[in-house]
Amino acid sequence: MKQPPATTTLLFLFLLMPVPSHACSAASCLDRGFEMRSDFVVTITEDGKPLAGVTVEVTAERSKRFSGMTIADGTVHVLSLPPGDYWLSAELLGISAAYHCFHVADQPSRRAKRKLAYEWGDFAPATRRIAGKLIDSKPGKGGTPLWNLVHRTDMPIRGATLKLQNPITGAVYNTDSDSDGAFAFEAVPGGKYVLHLAGGRTDDRDYDGADLLVEFDPGASHNMLLLTRMDAGGGSCGGTSLDLQNVN
Repeated sequence: MKQPPATTTLLFLFLLMPVPSHACSAASCLDRGFEMRSDFVVTITEDGKPLAGVTVEVTAERSKRFSGMTIADGTVHVLSLPPGDYWLSAELLGISAAYHCFHVADQPSRRAKRKLAYEWGDFAPATRRIAGKLIDSKPGKGGTPLWNLVHRTDMPIRGATLKLQNPITGAVYNTDSDSDGAFAFEAVPGGKYVLHLAGGRTDDRDYDGADLLVEFDPGASHNMLLLTRMDAGGGSCGGTSLDLQNVN
């Protein structure tokens, strides 16, 4: 894939899959994770403020043992977990706030936690325009496998539906990618948003959805989003990457 000049290299690269990122990374559990009480409270914030509507789930042996949603104060109460090993996930609009293992002991020790706190939406890449291009990066052809991976071909993804959603206000903005894969959202207030991508196609395929986090900031140094769809392979999980660039 052709790389931008050094002056416009990306600041952030976020890998977002249509499924939670932990499903691709195959996260492991070290020493059963930390110890929790059978009853505990999970608090989710965004920019230090309570965040309602975050789905919190606890699973064990691929079976859901608890599911709840944070209320106005950003909390949800997990109750009456029997002793055992668990995984906890917290997610809003396809963006994860937490995913890790923990355990509940038969007899809780002093180290057993009663509270967990997470920040949703950390490290959202900032741009002064939510506009850019959506492409599919395909390996080249005719060379060795390594040569083909390095010399990629970019094809615009046309007709994709892009939805911009504010997790706090609930405001939604919609647009589509054109025949060149270009898209733009106009008259959007400043803030943090989830960018949902769905559909779209090139000459030979259709595409699954993806969710990406982005912040609209009129004072940001970058002004273009390059959304690159790439299949898994070569040690990569694939998915849709978001590059921030500056285009005059």
